[in-house]
Amino acid sequence: MSCLCRWAQFRQCIDDIDGHLKSLRVGDPVNHKHSIGGAFYVSITSGFCCIDVRKFFLPHGETDAKPTRQGIALCLRECDNMKKIIDTINDNYPTLGTALPCCLSDDHQNQLGALQCRKCYPFTADLY
Repeated sequence: MSCLCRWAQFRQCIDDIDGHLKSLRVGDPVNHKHSIGGAFYVSITSGFCCIDVRKFFLPHGETDAKPTRQGIALCLRECDNMKKIIDTINDNYPTLGTALPCCLSDDHQNQLGALQCRKCYPFTADLY
């Protein structure tokens, strides 16, 4: 189920990702990291001609999440191709196409429920 939520969250931020990729292509400085849930982030950074979709972890005693080796980097051409097939993926796999981000689930209808969501807040959920 969490993979479905991550796909839905990724779909929701694709326009934002596209805007940062346009900035990257024209040489503007970019340092963007967007959570897609479950400690996975989409990162776009100047100096790297790709988007990075990667799982992060929080080392014991630290406050900044660090990237793991679990993930994928897509070059700009691969990003363009992926954007073209998102609708095809959603059409051919209805479970993915109808998936909703976890922020739209019932347990997010109050602040405490949202803050305890391990998909949205993977590193702070134990604090509440």
